[in-house]
Amino acid sequence: MAVSIESHTNPYVGPRSFQRGELLYGRDTEVSSLVGLLIAERIVLLHSPSGAGKTSLIQAALVPELEERGFHVLPPVRVSLDVTDEVASISMEHGMTPTSEAHLDGLLSDIASKTARRRYQQTNRYVFSVLLSLEEGVPPEDQMPLADLARMSLAEYLNRRYEMIDEDDLVIIFDQFEEILTVDPNNQAEKNEFFIQLGAALRSERRNCQPTFWALFSMREDFVGSLEPYMRHVPTRFKNVFRLGLLSTGMARAAIQKPALDLGVEFTDKAAQRLINDLRRVRVQLTDGTTIEQPGQHIEPVQLQVVCYGLWEALDPETREIGEEHIQTIGSVNQALADYYAEQVAEAALICEVSEKLIREWFEQRLITGQEIRGQVLKGANHSEGLPNVVIQSLIDAHLVRAEKRRGATWYELTHDRMIEPIQLNNATWFEEHLSTLQRHAALWDVQHRPEGLLLRGEALREAEA
Repeated sequence: MAVSIESHTNPYVGPRSFQRGELLYGRDTEVSSLVGLLIAERIVLLHSPSGAGKTSLIQAALVPELEERGFHVLPPVRVSLDVTDEVASISMEHGMTPTSEAHLDGLLSDIASKTARRRYQQTNRYVFSVLLSLEEGVPPEDQMPLADLARMSLAEYLNRRYEMIDEDDLVIIFDQFEEILTVDPNNQAEKNEFFIQLGAALRSERRNCQPTFWALFSMREDFVGSLEPYMRHVPTRFKNVFRLGLLSTGMARAAIQKPALDLGVEFTDKAAQRLINDLRRVRVQLTDGTTIEQPGQHIEPVQLQVVCYGLWEALDPETREIGEEHIQTIGSVNQALADYYAEQVAEAALICEVSEKLIREWFEQRLITGQEIRGQVLKGANHSEGLPNVVIQSLIDAHLVRAEKRRGATWYELTHDRMIEPIQLNNATWFEEHLSTLQRHAALWDVQHRPEGLLLRGEALREAEA
């Protein structure tokens, strides 16, 4: 008797990162190579395009593999520190736990005062963030008082942890390490001090002259060049690098078929290939200005997971085989990506308190050209082509937008050509449902550079206003 897939959780993770204990398929070669490089060279810089899946690789594959080889892996750390967390931490240091929003506001005011600033001016915000991250892996009864933690250097803390754990091989992983550059970007002095402390910690040795720590730094590749001013402080100067690319067709096939097979469902080769061919479509502009679609070389991991997640959710519970007919009917790539786009735009509008219409028009008019290829937007001080940068960052986090640096400037673009058609289709539906005839005509008039011939007059204007 076949087991109903309804009784199982979805084997695909959708847009989120893979977690510890989840199987990450298609990356076996990269995991093996990265582990070998880290063991041999001790300090490794892992970099990749945005959305390639660095965090997933670390959490679901790298950490378990290192532990299997006898390493003790400390909790992944971040160098960024949320203001609210920082306030709560400092207040707790003095026995003042915020009990309400009003109380927290009062503590914020205190922290902002000159007296409070002087009190904590010796605490490096990036080091303190790392130490707080590491303390999360310590049982509450063994955690250090925050007043003591704030006074420790990175080397002092790591040596203390080494003695507590009493294991030879410790690995520390810095995830999203580009934050050392993006958080408070003009604070060069604290950044420099952080790297000095980092270098001292990585140079520390045990009594037998063996290194104490292995370290992996994971970051987006467009920020790697900006590390150059600080490299001299770090042993090896980050010379050992490993690039994680997007998915090849072979990797994508494993990521599509193997999770389903784990639950007793066969994802046929033809169905998987059809999905891969759809996901890797790119648009190329020819010399005469026209565009054509061609198969690209790579697949975005997030898009693959979003589409497969939606396909699985729509399957009949008794399905034992996923064939081409499923891709044609319930597995529409366009629909899955359009639904994901709609969800993320709505969430960004809600969180950032801007209109959904503004975000959708920004995608339609700024990131997609009249030739239906990807456009680019130059990052401004606070807004970029009419959209607040805080909203754009939310869209980057959702893997809809990518930031690329060129010659000191940051440019925004869609993560992949494959998002163009789903965005256009979803926007058309949304505008039809939410905008009046007059609003839609005004938007068209603006996109067409406000031609005189598109102006509504007389009866046409009265009908549009009705």
